[in-house]
Amino acid sequence: MPTEEEDTRKVQTAVAGFPDADRPVYLPMDAASYDRFIREYPTREFYCGTLLDGCGRKLTARKYRDKKCHFAHVVSGRCRRTSTNETSADHLYMGRALAAWMKEQKYRNVQVRYKQRGQNLRETVDITYTREGSPLRHLMRVQLARRSKTEWENSDTELHGQWAGVQWLFGPDSMLANWQMDRQGYAIRIQCRPSGITRVVDVGVQFADAPVEWVPLSRCRMTSHGFQAPALAITPTGFVRQGREVRPSASPPVETPAPSPALSPAGVGPFPSGGSRSPAPTLDQFRAGDDRRATARVVSILDRLDRTGDDLHHDQLQAVLREIAGCEKAMWRPLSPPLSRRVAAWRAHLDAMVERPTLREICGYADRVRWALGMVAARTAPPVTWMELGDRLDGRLPALHPDDKVSVLVEVDRATCSDRPLLSALVAARGNRVHPLYAQVLHHLDRPVPAAEQAQASWEADVLEHRRLRVFEDRQYSVIVQPLDRS
Repeated sequence: MPTEEEDTRKVQTAVAGFPDADRPVYLPMDAASYDRFIREYPTREFYCGTLLDGCGRKLTARKYRDKKCHFAHVVSGRCRRTSTNETSADHLYMGRALAAWMKEQKYRNVQVRYKQRGQNLRETVDITYTREGSPLRHLMRVQLARRSKTEWENSDTELHGQWAGVQWLFGPDSMLANWQMDRQGYAIRIQCRPSGITRVVDVGVQFADAPVEWVPLSRCRMTSHGFQAPALAITPTGFVRQGREVRPSASPPVETPAPSPALSPAGVGPFPSGGSRSPAPTLDQFRAGDDRRATARVVSILDRLDRTGDDLHHDQLQAVLREIAGCEKAMWRPLSPPLSRRVAAWRAHLDAMVERPTLREICGYADRVRWALGMVAARTAPPVTWMELGDRLDGRLPALHPDDKVSVLVEVDRATCSDRPLLSALVAARGNRVHPLYAQVLHHLDRPVPAAEQAQASWEADVLEHRRLRVFEDRQYSVIVQPLDRS
């Protein structure tokens, strides 16, 4: 088990943008694909995402030629994440792909949920949606975790009581597709596979007497009868196997649940059954329910921003505010004035933030800082602060985001030999103290990172090593002049 100061776990998946994002990132293991990958993500904002059951800390992409490329935690510490391999973000790939696929087909109010009450991440993915001209909400559930037949049947009955329609898709490890096949003659399967620097979603239809034929999700469509893949044909009574009708399986079919009653206006339960039924919900009632859910989401996001927003970078905050804008767009009525003022304050804060430098600008800063630190080393001068670097080189240096300062120093020392101290050691905090970012630079460059209580002494040793090497080089190359012997 790694110590707290060291993280040796190899992570193949992350999320891009911010810790709570659902945008998965897959790092190919070979060095040839790494260069293409890193060009696609120039900001290098990778996180051990909370939707991956991770710690939310920042990750860095490591390139190797003699072993597999992988992500590593920038800040050392313990992480509870247990699944880090290439399939560990497949639930996010599936959720995003299915949501985009539904929207392309003009379905409305498409929303994705990756964690349901009483369940863990990677067990199910739920996509909810409405059809054009109808306020009734439908559910498409991707079952990823294993369940017993009884548990699945109970869930199916419960869901049919809550939603106007339920469509099941089964992941590679769910072990439930056979029960669905017994029920209706086939089952819809879903999986992810690597494709270059990403992972793509394939869908297949499982029959009792043939292997699953996988096709891209784009070749399928959602109809009023349900999920249609190329292997299925539509008939007036539903789907049949393409080319011939589906024959019932030898196993006795599972009893199909009774037709579900209409949903209540809040969309959380059915109308009571009996001799008299309550009046049908009005459109205004459904709109009010949508607005309540969207408002609750906005409040949750704003509360999170109030806690951690000051630590977010420009593009992270921008992504969060885009999420709020999406909620506002989905609402039928505007936000209340107090919430609108809170949102406006964060948008004003975003406008006031300085734009992050590009990778080219980072490298430009690094060239100048490398020259300046080289001069400090050559003169055996005391370490300098970021403020002093700004006075000597560029006034924008002290105002850089901490992550960008780390990036500059990493570029400064990328070519430094492993047996020599980093030039970055010559950047100090005020009072001739070790700079708090020095540990991150060491970690990025695969140098040993000392424990917190030893950081000052270890840094001072690196500074002294610079001076020792300079004195040694001066002695090695000094010219000795001897008097001429005239005898």
